Amino acid sequence: MPMTDDQAVDHLQKLLGTVRDGETGFQEAAEHAEAASLKTLFQGRSAQRAKLATELETKISELGGQPRERGSVGAALHRTWLNVRDAVTGRDDYAVVAEAERGEDVAVGNYQETLDEGDLPADLRSFVQSQYDQIKSSHDEIRDLKHRMEADKK
Repeated sequence: MPMTDDQAVDHLQKLLGTVRDGETGFQEAAEHAEAASLKTLFQGRSAQRAKLATELETKISELGGQPRERGSVGAALHRTWLNVRDAVTGRDDYAVVAEAERGEDVAVGNYQETLDEGDLPADLRSFVQSQYDQIKSSHDEIRDLKHRMEADKK
């Protein structure tokens, strides 16, 4: 049975909450990172998530939905980004990067869940895949950065 527009909007609303949490989390991390390169990286990721949110809002509206106001739809992701906030208030840059990677893990998982939905219309699947590719690339870069930082500590 094909997915209804309402069901598609529900999936997109979850992704919208995901990228909004990421936007806020990365901004928080940027404000508290010590290294200028990390500040720049996190500011860029925050801007990326704002762009993805705008794209999702447009798609939700095209499907007849009303984008939800700011706020997390995923408690796990929200908690993860709260950990980023806690990390930036009392830990070093490595801890901030490690928490950012955890947030990215959840974001990747949320996108994968949507892509695993068998009834997702082809045009919507392509749209979500495009955003997923950006999220996954960001995740991988932050993961690799964390591993380099771990190696430098040894």
